[in-house]
Amino acid sequence: MKKTHPSRGLTLIELLVALACVALLASMAWPSYQSLMARSQRAQARAALLHAAHWMERAASANGSYPLAADVPASVLQIDGQLYKLTVTSTVKSYTLSATPLGTQAADACGVLTLNQLGERSVQGASQTAAQCWSR
Repeated sequence: MKKTHPSRGLTLIELLVALACVALLASMAWPSYQSLMARSQRAQARAALLHAAHWMERAASANGSYPLAADVPASVLQIDGQLYKLTVTSTVKSYTLSATPLGTQAADACGVLTLNQLGERSVQGASQTAAQCWSR
């Protein structure tokens, strides 16, 4: 009677099946991850716009008018990451803040986010509505 030894380790077929399962799961998860990252970057841009709007309102309260774009410090228009650029256009009675997507964020469905002195939130060049882009 011949003794058989229990096999140890994985066969090549078992390893390839496991690798195929991991690849399938990764291919399904990647688009969700990219979407989540885009939403996260958009949320940072919205927060930066609101922060800049608060600064503009405080400056208007202190000076009696909104500062001109040249008088807005660069630190007010900074945003974490490099995927949005904040800009301001202003007069003594009004302002509009814009967050323009850059790089990989440029393909975002929300396009350019804008906020004005009345608190009106809008989007430009977007395939989604302003309510959709500003609420999530």
